[in-house]
Amino acid sequence: TMGVSIESAVVGIDEKPAHSVTLDSFYMDQFEINVEQYAAFLNSLGTFQGACEGVDCALPRPFSGVNSYMFIDDLGDGTQQYVAEAGFANYPINHVSWFGAQAYCESVGGRLPTEAEWEYAARGTDERTYPWGNRAPTEAQAVFASDSFENLKPVDALPDGASFFGIYGMAGSVWEWTADWYDEGYYAVSPRINPTGPETGLARVMRGGAWPSNNLADRIRATNRSSLAPDFISGTVGFRCVRDIR
Repeated sequence: TMGVSIESAVVGIDEKPAHSVTLDSFYMDQFEINVEQYAAFLNSLGTFQGACEGVDCALPRPFSGVNSYMFIDDLGDGTQQYVAEAGFANYPINHVSWFGAQAYCESVGGRLPTEAEWEYAARGTDERTYPWGNRAPTEAQAVFASDSFENLKPVDALPDGASFFGIYGMAGSVWEWTADWYDEGYYAVSPRINPTGPETGLARVMRGGAWPSNNLADRIRATNRSSLAPDFISGTVGFRCVRDIR
């Protein structure tokens, strides 16, 4: 079941109506893409600027400000490389555009998850509210409602917050890009088999909520939907990839 049918002050109109969806099998990353992985990708490209379909793939420090663990290291011979800050290689990458996320996934033989795939991976088969179940989140399960970026944790932290399928970080930490265009009323017309979202749009769907203080428990629910323009880059947004089972 995708979406919700209950009446609640925290449930958005874009989460309704609840509807049954059938998906082909797929593999999903157990963890969000980390800083070290994304830095290696940028090193293979040679630059972040305009390198992902003409859009900046991501913003390292100092271009991103202080809320980033990826920066540019000058090798002293006129060349530069992208590196993770010492001790933070396994933290989730952020400041990534939708184009930068999709390009990374394609580079490793995958793609971004559809919104339906993401919700299934987070919610399982029992219509749970959060990846771990229906109980309200705690600090042992998710990084959310935080007053500091420094409270972010490695991608393999908080096993108590893992989903029905053992996938980490699907609530809080950083928002995750999905493949789909966003449409508030899409659920009313969604195909029941392998929905992939509207054909066009202005913003791409993000899921999962993130670390900042305005991301309270209601925003990290497994059915909560949000969106951003695909070229928008934020310190609260990262991603993970999926791969089709052939």
